[in-house]
Amino acid sequence: MLWYPPAVSGDVPTGRSGHTATLIPTTNEVVLFGGVKGSKWLNTVTVLDTVRWIWTTPKIQGYAPKPRSYHSATAIPSGNGSGCKLVIFGGNNKTSCFNTVHVLEMTTENDQTVWKWSHPSVQGQGPFPRTGHSATLMEDGKTICFYGGWDPNEEGGVSGEENFFKSSFLLDTEKWVWSKGPKATPGGSGSEMAMDDCGAKRSGHTASIHPETGEVLVFGGRIPGERLAGDFQRLVPGDK
Repeated sequence: MLWYPPAVSGDVPTGRSGHTATLIPTTNEVVLFGGVKGSKWLNTVTVLDTVRWIWTTPKIQGYAPKPRSYHSATAIPSGNGSGCKLVIFGGNNKTSCFNTVHVLEMTTENDQTVWKWSHPSVQGQGPFPRTGHSATLMEDGKTICFYGGWDPNEEGGVSGEENFFKSSFLLDTEKWVWSKGPKATPGGSGSEMAMDDCGAKRSGHTASIHPETGEVLVFGGRIPGERLAGDFQRLVPGDK
């Protein structure tokens, strides 16, 4: 493995934080969306071709979501393999936190790539507005597991326990229905010993799906009391 700075060209995006950068596996492109630069929140899209190392700004049909940072963006492959959709959820700006779902779809028509925004109407009881959560694509390739996060605009301040979340939710991206997700429990998987439990409430953590068990493994994050967690939490499918 080797670190190196590739020589990129094209429509290079401005510096920012709190954005998402999502790989589209079928095209080897990374889609950059949103983020914040200083006191300006963004909702622009820029695409990096990781074969030629060229940035482009695609022309997108429809209207974009509100500018935001610290949202999630999950790539869902299409059924026929010719396209992909990016599911955007949550995030915040200076005054608001979001819990709406938005879709950036990429399809191929007449050998041309077409980009389009849509805003599905999702049924069921979904999450409260949040930012700094995780979003993990489950084994079925259509369900996204959202976990944790916090609402910085709620009363309680940065360290207030009430504005951190410990719940998880599942989003079916075919039927566009919310359902309750698995409960977070401390420790490793299998016969591994449980590590120190920092509690389920957290934001800014990372989450990955286990390729054999299908469980979501969560590490770290910020927890109430301005503390940083160093433990694992497990979300086991079917464990409500």
